[in-house]
Amino acid sequence: MGRRSIVAAFSIFVHAAVLILLMTADFWRPITEWPTPRQATAFFDDTPQPIKIDIELPKPQAGPTTHGPTDATPPTTTSTQIERAPVIEPTSVTKEGGGESVLTGLRGLRDVESNGPGGVGPIGQPATPPAPPVAPTPVRVGGVIRAPQRIVNVTPVYPAIAREAHAQGLVIIEATIDERGNVARAQILKSIPLLDEAALAAVRQWKFTPTLLNGVAVPIVMTVTVNFALAP
Repeated sequence: MGRRSIVAAFSIFVHAAVLILLMTADFWRPITEWPTPRQATAFFDDTPQPIKIDIELPKPQAGPTTHGPTDATPPTTTSTQIERAPVIEPTSVTKEGGGESVLTGLRGLRDVESNGPGGVGPIGQPATPPAPPVAPTPVRVGGVIRAPQRIVNVTPVYPAIAREAHAQGLVIIEATIDERGNVARAQILKSIPLLDEAALAAVRQWKFTPTLLNGVAVPIVMTVTVNFALAP
């Protein structure tokens, strides 16, 4: 044999050995690495099925037997007929004792049911609660409504930034005065941006005399001005 034949035979032997090892590789693994065989899956119907139960009720027992005839025999009538009392129609109705007091009680109950808002009201229905008082609408000063007098005056504080910017002039405010003369609401009508807050803070602390309309204190709406002027 030549050298080439030996090399070819050895190569064939090596390839065959490697192929055999690859085909039998699963048998050389440890038993812990063997593939888990597939388990058969079975499907069970877990739906509960109704169970029919026959219950035999006890039969009612016969009552105690009575001696004598079972059928009641109608009473026998004699030839003599029973005479009925004659019915006489009364010609007048007399009042029984206590009738007038009953009528008086019914009249009193009817009066209680027909009472107005201050009464109890009809039987079976709850009494209607009184309506909440409605706040009077403020009226504007003018005509017969005179402007109230200011009794508490608070001078506005001139802001420093407004002084440095030489801001001055009139700030016009619409104020709502309540029945006691206090400023309940204030809003700017003519604005000077650096002076508005100072003007509102001062006007809200003012106090006026109450305004009367037909002798009753009412809230009013009036226009006030706050003048900011720098010293020359």
